[in-house]
Amino acid sequence: MNAMGISLGVLILAVAVLLLHRMRRNEQTGGLRSQRMCPSCGLITSRQPRCLECGVASVSGRRG
Repeated sequence: MNAMGISLGVLILAVAVLLLHRMRRNEQTGGLRSQRMCPSCGLITSRQPRCLECGVASVSGRRG
């Protein structure tokens, strides 16, 4: 094997390891985003300006 073949093999291996690490990290979080409880209907919804369930505007001015 020459140096070019070894370098290419190491580069491919590094890219594969980084991609697998990224995929595993996304699986652990489950793709969940920040959520909150709607003050009006009490259901869990995402942090949007309006509740996705009942449509009432959020009274909380805090973003997070």
